[in-house]
Amino acid sequence: MLRHPPALRKAVVVEAGSFVSAMRKNFPWPLRFSGQDAFHRVPLPGPVNYSDGVEGVLTGPAVLWLMAALVGTPSMPMLAHDKSESPNSSTRPAVIKVDDFSAPDHEGKSRELYRQTEARAVVLVFTSTGCPIVQKSIPKLKALRDEFGTKGVVFWLINSNAQDDSTSIREEAGDFKIDLPILLDQFQVVARLLGATRTAEAVCIQTKSWTVFYRGAIDDQLGYGTEKRRASHAYLKNALTSFLAGEKIAPARTEVKGCRFQFEPSGTAGKK
Repeated sequence: MLRHPPALRKAVVVEAGSFVSAMRKNFPWPLRFSGQDAFHRVPLPGPVNYSDGVEGVLTGPAVLWLMAALVGTPSMPMLAHDKSESPNSSTRPAVIKVDDFSAPDHEGKSRELYRQTEARAVVLVFTSTGCPIVQKSIPKLKALRDEFGTKGVVFWLINSNAQDDSTSIREEAGDFKIDLPILLDQFQVVARLLGATRTAEAVCIQTKSWTVFYRGAIDDQLGYGTEKRRASHAYLKNALTSFLAGEKIAPARTEVKGCRFQFEPSGTAGKK
C-alpha cells in the first residue's frame, strides 16, 4: 500500500459503489462529507451505496493520492489512464451527464459547475498557453460571450495543460486581453472527466440536466497551420442559437483541430 504524507490525513468524500471496500483498505481516514473549499472535485463511477455510509465526490489534496493509489484498478479508467493519447476521441463513450467539478480561475476565484443554476448553459473551451488557434479565437469567444451572456450563457476557458502555471496563464491573459475566466485544470481532472484531448474544443452544457448539447470546434476557420479568410460554419454560435430557441442542434458534434494535450501519469500532473 502506498504511504501517504501527514498532510493528506483528512476526511475525503467519495461517490462509490462496488469498490467502497477496496477504498477502505487504502484510506486510513474516515469517509464522510467535507466542506465546499475543495480545489477539485473528481466524480468516481458507480452508484452510491448508502449502506456503506458514503456519498458525494472526492475533494481536496487527497485527489493526487487517490490517483496514484488506484492506478491499474479496472473500475477507475478515468484516473488510471496514463497514455499521452488518452482519452481517445474515437473510442471514448459519449458524455451523457457531466458530474460536478470546481477549480480556481486565473484570478483566484473558485468556480463550481453545479453552482451555475441561474444560467441556462455553461460553455467550456479548453485551452493552453501558446496555442495559436485559441489565441486567434479569443475575439470570437469574447463576441459570443457578449452576445449570449445576457441570455443566460456562461463562458469559461479551461487550461488543462499540466506544464502551464498560474503565472504564465495570467501573463497570456494580459497579453491577449482575455477577460473570460480561465480555470486552472493543472491536474487535468476536468479534461479527463470530459474526455477532452485538444485545445479549442468547446463543450456546451445545459444546466437543467447538466448534459452536453454540443461539443466540438468553435467554427471551421482555423486548422493545423491553415486559416480560411472567414468561417463557413459558425458551429458554436449556431448550437447556442438553436439551444436557446428550443430547436434541434445540428451538428451536435464536430471535429476539433486544436493543440493536443500531453496527459501526465495519474498523480504526477502539475508537479514541477
